[in-house]
Amino acid sequence: MEKREAPVFHIDQQCGPGTIKSIKVSSFSDVACTAAEFEENHRHQYYEIIWLKKGKGKHMIDMVEYPYSGSVFFLLSPGQIHQLHALEQVEGYVIKFLPALFRDTRELEETLVANQLFDNIQAYPVVSIPPSTYAVFEDLVHRMELEYISDEEGKETVLLSYLKILITHILRLKRTQTMQAQLRLDPGHFLFCKYKSGIENNFRKHHGVQHYADLLNTPARTLNALCKKFGGKTAGEMIADRILLEAKRELYYGAESIKGIAYMLGFDDPAYFTRFFKKHEGVGPQEFKDMNWKEQPGPVKRISH
Repeated sequence: MEKREAPVFHIDQQCGPGTIKSIKVSSFSDVACTAAEFEENHRHQYYEIIWLKKGKGKHMIDMVEYPYSGSVFFLLSPGQIHQLHALEQVEGYVIKFLPALFRDTRELEETLVANQLFDNIQAYPVVSIPPSTYAVFEDLVHRMELEYISDEEGKETVLLSYLKILITHILRLKRTQTMQAQLRLDPGHFLFCKYKSGIENNFRKHHGVQHYADLLNTPARTLNALCKKFGGKTAGEMIADRILLEAKRELYYGAESIKGIAYMLGFDDPAYFTRFFKKHEGVGPQEFKDMNWKEQPGPVKRISH
């Protein structure tokens, strides 16, 4: 029995109007558009917001099981590996979008970076929806779906506006639930977020804190202090965490050799990668792979309407 490699889905493979390339909106009643969420463990090359309006089950994301019940949002970043396992009828929406939807880098950073909703390193990807805000989300996402299937001009502009409003409402909920509202008052918090964004974009090539300090035009010691303050870890540990996450994804779900993974993650010497992995994980990559080896399950049958 061989472990199957997690497939990678691209946004242009998803159904919907061909005129829109950077965002897709669909409900779970639309089988063709949402069936992928229940397929075997898979990755996306796009951001994804999943709203499960009701139901019960579990959502496996990067080897972590997140049970859900009732109305919840799941927030996924490009590269994350996930699969929904529904135990009850599924109802809700899936919104997929690319960074290219945003007008410029600053708008992208303000919407996706500063709020930490989409964070491969530290964010908890689940946001519960209280009954008091349900109607707001229902109206907003329904408007997005209607706009998406319309024949009107300027759909991407309107959908981007709706998406930003949706993310803002989700952010308000998350801050209420995690007591993060006060963070935006600290001028160092945005720099901390930009550091994490820099890691996300460069961790396969650059493993040293100084590279990111130069990129952000700030002293390495400042980054270290900010990471300890807002993340509870050093700047170097933040980089190591992201490298380890990707390494474990590849070891658990991928078909690449350990040597191949080492080169993929920017290690010139596979032996050094092995030492790095063992230092931070407690076991070597081969042992980790053997411990977690199992035949990957086939597609999970979806509970439809």
